[in-house]
Amino acid sequence: MDNLLKHYTNFKFGGPAKKIITAKSEAELIGALADLKLKKAKYYILGGGTNIIANDKGYNGVIVKIATKNLKISGRKIICDAGLPLGRLVGAANSAGLLGLETLAGIPGTVGGAIYGNVGAYGREISEFLKKVKIFDGKNSRWLSRRLCGFFYRESVFKKKPWVILAAEFNLPKGSAEKLAEKSKEIIKIREKRYKPGLRCAGSIFKNVLANPPTGGGKIPAGRLLESVCAKGMRIGGVYVPRQHANLIISNGRGKAADAKKLIDILKEKVYREYGIRLEEEVQYLGF
Repeated sequence: MDNLLKHYTNFKFGGPAKKIITAKSEAELIGALADLKLKKAKYYILGGGTNIIANDKGYNGVIVKIATKNLKISGRKIICDAGLPLGRLVGAANSAGLLGLETLAGIPGTVGGAIYGNVGAYGREISEFLKKVKIFDGKNSRWLSRRLCGFFYRESVFKKKPWVILAAEFNLPKGSAEKLAEKSKEIIKIREKRYKPGLRCAGSIFKNVLANPPTGGGKIPAGRLLESVCAKGMRIGGVYVPRQHANLIISNGRGKAADAKKLIDILKEKVYREYGIRLEEEVQYLGF
């Protein structure tokens, strides 16, 4: 595979990177990061690439793709690598009869990416049963307690610090493996109605709006705000907002990252003009 970023993102956007390093072990990952730091090289950490809008012109630096996938279950404890697909973590927890992650079924991406963005669904967030996170801070690897991770709605300390997530430990209550698997199956069916498999899409584009930010209580769905300003059906080039949900953007295969960013900016402006609310993206930009 060449160094085109479009091969590493759900949207299939993106030009070339200078180099792409795929780290399949923690030692490889730390070694690569230490080397890049020593060389003062520009780099970007990539997980599953599920919520990335990569520049059509590419990225003038090195991509470090985390592909570590170890997972170990001991009693109610799960320790797994950051590069493990989130779906595999959910499946393993369900099979072991460990409750708490089943509502995250069907969300694409890696465990590290999910922790970075504190992903959630159906009233649960990944941080809820997280005990600690292993990081590389540029010099050393160490474990951080959940309390030090600064989790909030779709936020974490990892968005503010130049730390790389290496692994995570979860402590989950016991449940019924059969019921957990059934719950995940139901959620996947619901998700597939909105996100058909293979769709060139990054999931929700915008965060929901916190009605009371200091406490985090109450959210205004971004999709509802977007629908009210007639976002559904809007199109620029090969990217468009589908009729089924206003908080999605889909590429028809001929779309460009520049089109997606332009459409996002227009949607943000429409909501701001109508409500005085500035929507924040859930998606991340690479190379802009």
